[in-house]
This record gives sequence, C-alpha cells and structure tokens, in this order.
Amino acid sequence: MPGLVVLTAAAGLLLHSATSDPGIGGVEVGGAAWWVVTVALHLPMVVILPFLVGGLVERIGYFWRGRTPVRPGRLPLHLPTVCVQLPMFNEHAVARRAIEAACALVWPPGRLSVQVLDDSTDEDTRALVEEICADLRASTGVDCTVLHRVHRDGYKAGALEAGRRRTDAEFLVIFDADFVPARDYLLRAIPHFYHRDGTADAGLALVQAQWGHLNHDESSLTRAQSLWVDDHHTLQMSWRSAMWRFVNFTGTAGVWRAAAIETAGGWRAASLVEDCELSFRHLFAGYRTTFVKEIVVPAELPATFTAYKAQQKRWTQGWVQLQRLHLPTLVFRFRCSMPRRIHFVYHMCISWQWPAWAIWITVLPFLIHNDLWFGAFGTTVGFCLYLLPTALWTLVAATVTSAETRRTYPGRLTPAILAGRIGRIVPYIVINIGMLPHQFSAFAEGLFGPMHSEFERTPKAGAAGGPRARRYTVKVHWPYLLTEVFFVAYQLSWAVLFAVNGLLLCALGAAFVACCVLLLAFFYGDHAGKVCFVLDRAAPPPALSGGHAQRTERAMRNPTSSIRKVGWLRRRTEARQLHLSSHQPPPRSTR
Repeated sequence: MPGLVVLTAAAGLLLHSATSDPGIGGVEVGGAAWWVVTVALHLPMVVILPFLVGGLVERIGYFWRGRTPVRPGRLPLHLPTVCVQLPMFNEHAVARRAIEAACALVWPPGRLSVQVLDDSTDEDTRALVEEICADLRASTGVDCTVLHRVHRDGYKAGALEAGRRRTDAEFLVIFDADFVPARDYLLRAIPHFYHRDGTADAGLALVQAQWGHLNHDESSLTRAQSLWVDDHHTLQMSWRSAMWRFVNFTGTAGVWRAAAIETAGGWRAASLVEDCELSFRHLFAGYRTTFVKEIVVPAELPATFTAYKAQQKRWTQGWVQLQRLHLPTLVFRFRCSMPRRIHFVYHMCISWQWPAWAIWITVLPFLIHNDLWFGAFGTTVGFCLYLLPTALWTLVAATVTSAETRRTYPGRLTPAILAGRIGRIVPYIVINIGMLPHQFSAFAEGLFGPMHSEFERTPKAGAAGGPRARRYTVKVHWPYLLTEVFFVAYQLSWAVLFAVNGLLLCALGAAFVACCVLLLAFFYGDHAGKVCFVLDRAAPPPALSGGHAQRTERAMRNPTSSIRKVGWLRRRTEARQLHLSSHQPPPRSTR
C-alpha cells in the first residue's frame, strides 16, 4: 500500500508535467513562494545528505581511529572450550567445504566441537551432511555432530539457539556455509577475549572478523559486491569498533562469548537480521563488541542477480524490522553520551537511504521540468549541489577502500591493481541505481509488513557457479517486480519529455536510470540458468579468466591448502600448534 501511494503520486507528477507548460503558475524563480516550495520538495535530499556526511566521517576518520592493528591479549594456561556452529539449509554445493574447514581449525580436539545445524529439506543434502560428519569424526577426532530439526521454527536464529542449548562451550564460533576460515582462525580470534596478562575480558561479547572473497573477480556483480563489502568492513566497521567499541555481528565469521548471549536473552527470530538484533541487545546490556580487520575469512559472494536481490531484500527488510523493535529504546531509554547516541541512531537507521534515494530520483525530474531546483540559478550551481556530494562520497570510499584492503587480497598492491580495484566503482554505481525500486519495496515491507517474515536463504553456487552446483528455488516477489517495471516506464517517459523540451543531458540521465533498473530485471531467473524468467541462456556462464578458474576449483576441493597458498595463513601457525599440543598458550613473542 505505501508503495502504491508513492507510485500513484509519481504518475500524477508525470501526467501534470506532460499536459501543462513548465513551471508552477504564479511562482517565480527566486521568489519567496519558490523558495518555500523548492525547499519542501527537496526533503528527500535533506535526508540523504546527513548519511553522506556520516559516511565521509567514518571513512576519513578511519585514518585516526581504526587503521592501527587491533592487538590481541594472551590465552590463559587452560584453553577455553569452543563450539563451532554451522547453520545450513539445503547447502549441497558447499556443505563439505564448510564442514571440512571447521574441523581443520587448530585447537585441542578435546576442547573443540563442531555443530552442523542442518535444517535441510532436501534428503540428499541431509544424507550428505551426515556422511561428511561421520567421516570427519573418524578421521580427525573432532566432536562433529549434526542437529536436524523437525520444524524450522525461528529459521537461522532458531537453529543457533537450539545448538546453543546443547553445548556448554565457553565460546561459540559461527560460520555461514559459504565461508572458509583459515586453520589458525581460533588462534587469532580467541586471544582478543583476554587481557595481556591472560585474564578474561568479561565485558567483550563478540569478536567479528573481516569478510574476504573466493570469487570477487567472477563477474561485474561480484566485483561490485567486493567493493561495498571491503568498504563496509575495512573502513566503516574498523572505525566504529575503535571509536564506539560497538559493531553489529554480520551473521558469520564471528566469535561470541556464550555467557554474554545467555545474559542478553539468547537468539530470537524477532527480525530477519537476527545477528544485528542480538548485537543491539548486547549494547543495551552494557557489553562491547569489536572488529578485527587483520583476521580475514574468505567467502563466496552471490554470483547471480536473483540470489543477490534475495539477500539484499532480507537485509533491508530486517534492518527496518530492527528499528521497529529497538529504535525507541535506543533513542529514549539507552543511557549514553549524545555523540554515541547520534552515531548509533545513524547506524541503526542507515537503511533509510534506500527510500530517500528512490523518492529523490522520482521527484527530481519533476523539479527540473518546473524549475523547482537550484540548477535554475545555473549549471554550475546544479552540478555542485546535486552531483558533487554523491560523486565525492563515492570516489573517496572507493579509493580509500581499494588502497586499504591489503589483507583481503594476496600479492602486492601495484598502481595497475589499485586502478582496477577503483574501477569497481562503475558496476557498483550501475547495480546500486538498478536496485533502488527493489530496495524501496523491501524497506516498505519491513516498515509496514509483518514482523515475522520468512527467512529466504541466499543460494550458494559452490564451485563458482559451476555445473555441479545444485539449483534451488528462489522466490521472486511480484510486487517488487511490478515496482521495477513502473520505475523503468516512469524514467523513460521523463527521458522522452526532456528530449522533446531540448534538455538532452536530463534525458540521458533519466534514460540511464531506467537502463540500470532494466539491466538488473533482465537477469531474473539467472540462478536457474535463465534470463527474464523463461529464456535459457544459449551458453554456460563465462569461464573465469586465466588461472583464476583453476585456483577457484582447487579452493573448492581443498580450501585450506589454497588459502595457505595465497598467503592468508600466518607463518607462525606451526609454532602455535606446538604450544597447543601441550595445552600451553603461545608466548607473547609469537603473537
């Protein structure tokens, strides 16, 4: 219903502009009435600008707070017990890789257990998971168990809570099925829960690691995703952790103190972002969380547009549900300083950018056509006010991110490689513009829809989208698709109207926006090898260039050795293993 209201209003603006002369009767550019109307209609831009400013503060502030490596503490004499939890749902393509990587983690076998929380409805996948766990129990000695639930109550949160109640481990490590941790992950993450004298830091609830990538060069889609993931983790989360001592759990690649989860009330399926919801409950309970960019866990980025849209819908809708749950507490009841409160509100409400941008892109053509914009004072003024802030934000974020992700990618950062990584900004812009109507719909559903929505998994391809990947159904939401169709038709209509009136640059801008949305809509069904839902692709997806395909294939068969080969494991792992074999913490000189 809210989306329908916006679409109806947009259609009314277009119809009015197409059937009347430009301008508003009796309103002269620069007059008092013009200023009142123009400023009122610029409200979406007023909402956008604080987010752009906040984003620049985080990214530039990273050089003052966040860039310095986070130093771990010292492990105690008696190592804590650790349980690795792997929530899964029909993950046939990646189940073996994930379970093998978890069981290969370096930690004393008697103090390490692995829970495979398998909610699969596919009998073949359930049987495969059972077989893998049985083989690994026999070959590694790790206590690797499987939990199959009869009903998927609470989805991922329900599975994690069911697993938590079955273990008395001091620390809970969570990996999604598409993540492949290095063998020394626990050796590098767990020490952060202790001071340098080996005593426990009881106020720290979470250690969150940085996401890496297994398939960042597979396509324009994965390149664009790698840019925003690198930006969010390396810059934003590092600054937030250093400045405010709080980051939200990203749902994977993190270690939780089990006692802290118990104190906060356990896992709840109150929203689609159960990880962030639990994080804010820990904030309200007085706990700290930290982000360690020096620990990188590579993962598989969604390789199809249909899968990517399903993931983004869940995240956007879930964040809005989180606001409905906890924003009043954050604003009115949580006790903290005003700067911290402002940042946490910015943090929690960052998804408001999507509707603000969607409405702004919808209203702007009407403002231009009727001279209700500041470009009426000249092209230079229009450029500085409408394009420069966004261009500056995007360029700073892309450049700093590409220069600072030294630990995420193997090899030396040369000028050519840096330029290529900055070049990811092109697909990033196209995809984000194309996602506007989809994300607007997800935001509206999160704000006005039911709180308990279905958790729709993100399909994983396994061997980088290879032919062996088993395909599962991905739900396509038809109201979202109809919104995209309307958005394309609306922008194309404005392109024609601008062209008729001689505003060629504006016509090109509207046509570009329409083409971005249309491009992403064209790939609906690509998770099943189709486009436009029904058309089979004539050829299989393009192979990865050069030796990357071979490296990716080897990573799928033997992820641990592959990660070590590209330099993601520290040379000191073997020394730490020797200390662990005698249950002694590594000395200070080895960290």
